[in-house]
Amino acid sequence: MVRYFFLMLTLLIGKQVLAQDSLKTDKKVSILPLPVIFSTPETGLGFGALTSGVFNLGNRSNTRTSNVQILGAYTVNNQIITRINNNIFTKGEQYNLFGEISYFDFPILYYGIGNNTEEENEEELGYQIVNFQQRLLKQFKKGDFLGVQYRFSRVFDVDYSPINLTDSISVRGGAGTVSGFGPAYVHDTRDNVLNSSEGNFLELSATFHAGFLGSDFNFTRYRIDYRRFWKLNDQSVLATQFLGEFNNGDVPWNELAQMGGDQIMRGYYQGRYRDKNQVALQGEYRRQLIPWIGVVAFAAVGEVGNSIDDISISNFKWTAGGGLRIMVNKRERTNVRIDYGIGNGPNGLYFGFAEAF
Repeated sequence: MVRYFFLMLTLLIGKQVLAQDSLKTDKKVSILPLPVIFSTPETGLGFGALTSGVFNLGNRSNTRTSNVQILGAYTVNNQIITRINNNIFTKGEQYNLFGEISYFDFPILYYGIGNNTEEENEEELGYQIVNFQQRLLKQFKKGDFLGVQYRFSRVFDVDYSPINLTDSISVRGGAGTVSGFGPAYVHDTRDNVLNSSEGNFLELSATFHAGFLGSDFNFTRYRIDYRRFWKLNDQSVLATQFLGEFNNGDVPWNELAQMGGDQIMRGYYQGRYRDKNQVALQGEYRRQLIPWIGVVAFAAVGEVGNSIDDISISNFKWTAGGGLRIMVNKRERTNVRIDYGIGNGPNGLYFGFAEAF
């Protein structure tokens, strides 16, 4: 939602990495708490904890590792961030439950709508938001899943001082409820969902938001997410991703496709450019240097537009960067990541658990 500048307490982690890894090899559940310190232009200094649990509900030969992540943080400006992410495979991967529950009381920087908004239009906009979204899939053939998804989002207590752009937010929906339901298909042959070295991932989904579902806005979202991974050798992996998000109908400002963040187009403030549609393509080279330290290099291009016809290669934004990986669980190949991305103008430093994609 907002660009995070995270600084990991590496001394604490570094002392515990190998010890924790050796202790967890015979356990079915591994829980790793990570203290974090961060700062953003909107919040100043903040601190909190990221707790990650990895576990396996079946036999490792036919069931991939599940994970649940819990983030809680507080800032000197009395702001609160809480988020729970889950990706759970039942025994034999008969079912997959993927989603997020979150609450943010967090200001953002708003630049308007479109692919060519000006930096001088930057305005601060505060609001609170509650999100709930879950996707339940059933495997009908090895690696192929079909199911449904539901998402709920409520924006309230919108706070801004109109200067250049924010007056238009009331027209497009300053606050309100979004509720949507729809089908989803996933093809997933990745060897490890937290740190893939080979395989493919494809998501095709549609979410229909309508009044009879309790939504204040009527719009449809289509999503394509395709990822491919090549294991070049025992130490190196090449990863690629194409992401397409397409919305039509009465789309409120906070539901528009947003470029940037810590997963794709790293280096751009999330929402620096926003519109109904977005396409982005990224590639990443990952190399393990020693058993618990790795590095990555990545690059991406992308664009937003009001319609698909507005999207043109000549208008693509670009970003590139690199990062450090600290392996905190060798058996599950799970990393803490620190990335720095540079775009044609902005840049960003990101801290996270597991790979960006």
